[in-house]
Amino acid sequence: MQALTVQVNPQAQPAVFTPKLNYGFYLQTRDDKSLAKNGQDGFSALVNGLLDENVDMIIAAYYHSLAWYKRNQPSETAVEEALETAMFNDEKATDEAFDDILKSLQANDFLARKLNEFIKNNDKLTATMKKHIESMTDEDKKDQMEIGMSQIDDSTTKLQQLMTSQESSPKQDELDSHLLN
Repeated sequence: MQALTVQVNPQAQPAVFTPKLNYGFYLQTRDDKSLAKNGQDGFSALVNGLLDENVDMIIAAYYHSLAWYKRNQPSETAVEEALETAMFNDEKATDEAFDDILKSLQANDFLARKLNEFIKNNDKLTATMKKHIESMTDEDKKDQMEIGMSQIDDSTTKLQQLMTSQESSPKQDELDSHLLN
């Protein structure tokens, strides 16, 4: 995730804020009632939203990644305005932000464990849905359940692929090792 230049208030100079993805980020997203939906905590909803390429989740991720500034954390509106000029005015930058945020989550050991937990929970959910679908007699409801299960499978597969490509790509130190010679 990139640093953001945020205009905190109209009378002050814009300030640069560096996002930090850590346990504080997790707590703030998990407990965010505006993110939580359908029985999911805010963190899981954020991950789902990023996988579904919901731009609101970019704003939420950046806003909560600035939680470590505590009382100096910029407002969600100020973060959105900064993202408008830094990212949302460029289709490619916006598209890349989804994967970038997910990869940044994986870079933190604790959050990587939470992503693995997210995948396991989705796997359990789809297994339960499969059993339920097999016992259903109403074809319309069965089709709806299968579509929902397919969407969960697609999200899980996308996250697994992102995490696998991150693990197999060389570390930054390895990429810069030629500079040492």
